Amino acid sequence: MKSLFFLNILLLCFISTSISAQINITHPTSRAVFQRNNSNQSPIYIAGNYTTFADKIEARAVARPMSPSQGTTTNWAIIQINPSNGYYFGTLNVSGGWYDLEVRQWNGTTLISTASLQRIGIGEVFLIAGQSNATGDGELKKQGNYGPMANDDRVSVVNYTINYPTNYGGVVLPRAEFSRLDSTFNISPFGVSAWCWGALGDTLTKRLNVPVAFFNAGWSGTGSNAWRESANDSTATPLNIFFFPRGMPYGNLRAALHFYIAQFGVRAVLWHQGETDNVQEVSRNTYGNNLKTIITRSREHSGKSNLAWVVSKASRFKGFQIPNSRTWQPVIDAQNDVIGINGTAQLNYTTQVFEGPITDGLVGPTIRTSDSIHFVGNGHRILAGVWNQKLNTAFFANSSPYLSTPPPNLTSDCNSVSSLLMSVSNTYNAPQWTNNNSANNNLSNSYSYSAASGNYRVKVKDSNQNILISPQISIPGNFSGLIPIISQNSGTWHDYTTWKCGRIPTSLDFVTISAGQEVIVSAGLTGRFKKLELKGNLRLFNSSKLQN
Repeated sequence: MKSLFFLNILLLCFISTSISAQINITHPTSRAVFQRNNSNQSPIYIAGNYTTFADKIEARAVARPMSPSQGTTTNWAIIQINPSNGYYFGTLNVSGGWYDLEVRQWNGTTLISTASLQRIGIGEVFLIAGQSNATGDGELKKQGNYGPMANDDRVSVVNYTINYPTNYGGVVLPRAEFSRLDSTFNISPFGVSAWCWGALGDTLTKRLNVPVAFFNAGWSGTGSNAWRESANDSTATPLNIFFFPRGMPYGNLRAALHFYIAQFGVRAVLWHQGETDNVQEVSRNTYGNNLKTIITRSREHSGKSNLAWVVSKASRFKGFQIPNSRTWQPVIDAQNDVIGINGTAQLNYTTQVFEGPITDGLVGPTIRTSDSIHFVGNGHRILAGVWNQKLNTAFFANSSPYLSTPPPNLTSDCNSVSSLLMSVSNTYNAPQWTNNNSANNNLSNSYSYSAASGNYRVKVKDSNQNILISPQISIPGNFSGLIPIISQNSGTWHDYTTWKCGRIPTSLDFVTISAGQEVIVSAGLTGRFKKLELKGNLRLFNSSKLQN
């Protein structure tokens, strides 16, 4: 065999021809709000896919134009060097504000493509719990009593509610897709309307000048006994007028902590409850112990030992058993005990619990319905106003926020000529591969999953049973120009067994001949590539060609 030349040194061949390419952003999703720390900062985990080779991915956050101005636009920053197989993942630190995200893809000094995602927030995240004046009420919603919408674009919720009845353990929440809070929207996982939270969101965004997100795990008509029993035992079916589904009502709070709060972070739980305990004439110590237990369990279950709670002082009730509207001082005293208003030596005092609004004095036909329990009309705005007064500067300075948990990163490698082997770290538990947008179907429970074209994610649990969802990885129908081709043994260029994953190089591909191996372009044939790296040897015949 007569060769034209023999190469045994490192050779790099470049081409400047531009090609059509795209990059996208699959994480985070539009309108997502991530909890900031007390220095007004939070990382944003950014991930997505691209369709041709890249050696660098950059990102920046651009503050949306508003009056007054808000947010701080970042400089372009490298979030990943040498991403692989069409998937990138990186982090950008951002100040509190409402942003558009931009990413761009480079190959050397050539800008390949850019993409943007509108409305991403760094701000305040709250989880609501309690009974109907926390969650709204389904029957009242049918009557048009659902509270005002949020007018500020920066107030976000997930418009979804769990189908009733659902046992704890059977709660499967969909991947969060955010909306601005409208009057009749649900606030996942169990809130049924805007209630006072749309108005509160508007007030907070105006005062703090950052976005706000709400999740709502309240349950209409619930007493503190039912919350405590289900907090202590996820199989309990507490009796509170009727028997609750297994593990409820606390199960909704726990599910929200494990799912939404793990993914987006949290400032505090906002608790409005006590009216049912008035009917049941619960004693001061019983209510205090119940509430302390609920708070303690929420911290244990979420792994957030200083999770802040804001407890409203609420007990007013009127009904068949109580024909005249009344308050119940033992409940108020117990709430003050837990908060520490009656001194930190009280048996049920609990740290990182803050005073919420005093609501029993808010009465009148323009504020509450005829039952003197539920707020109505302008009463929703009044309730929002007293909540706003308690979520003051001192509260934000002294509460301990928790930032979002990083989503699991995926790695991948070609598995065949048309499939990728995707993997997630085995430091997580209970992997579940999924290919639908809600991320609630199950393709496999292994740590690695091989698939051809399509969009995939994996759900995992951490050591605290928090549920995390990876960004989407997209597998194209054609890997040309996307996944580098590497020789796996000596052989001829046009023999698929020469190349890892059995794919013969095309003019779009980045090709590496591995050290200690020799690849031959047979007589009369052309070896095509976009970029060639020789760590081993390349041999050609006189009639062979290389083309890029």
